[in-house]
Amino acid sequence: MEQIDQNGQMEMELWEYIDGLCNEADRQRIAALITTDKLWQLKFEEINEVNLSLASAMEMEQPSMRFTKNVMEAVANVNIAPATKKYVNNSIVKGIAAFFIISIVSLLGYALASAKWSKEPLGISDKLNIPKVDLSPYFNSSFFNIIIGINVVLGLVILDLVMRRKNNRELEKQIDTQ
Repeated sequence: MEQIDQNGQMEMELWEYIDGLCNEADRQRIAALITTDKLWQLKFEEINEVNLSLASAMEMEQPSMRFTKNVMEAVANVNIAPATKKYVNNSIVKGIAAFFIISIVSLLGYALASAKWSKEPLGISDKLNIPKVDLSPYFNSSFFNIIIGINVVLGLVILDLVMRRKNNRELEKQIDTQ
């Protein structure tokens, strides 16, 4: 049993010596044991032979000399999609802006029309004799129904234009790929 322990310890020390993991004092001691002791010398030759066979069997595979060129040629054949010029369609932005401007103007007109104008003097208008303007005949419920109808029709027209442009672009892409 003690022989097996000594043999295992000897192998551990020899592997550390071969791998260069032991300190300088152990390295000198093991080198002296290999040169003087026959058992250490035989075990060293055995372990060194195994180490050399492992090193030759585990040789790293090298890629072929044309590996880089082959990869670059394969990449060169791939069509790279061009960068998108615009991420935001200007016509859609203009359509949304027009919708909000028309809506704001309509609401402002409705607010002005439905406001109850007081006849109390403000001070300046009495001094300048500015006549009061009554806009209520022009801003009635039928007026706002017409404005809302026009907004809906304009919105549908803009939606139609956008959808037609999208379909035309898709058709052009299909024709280009054929």
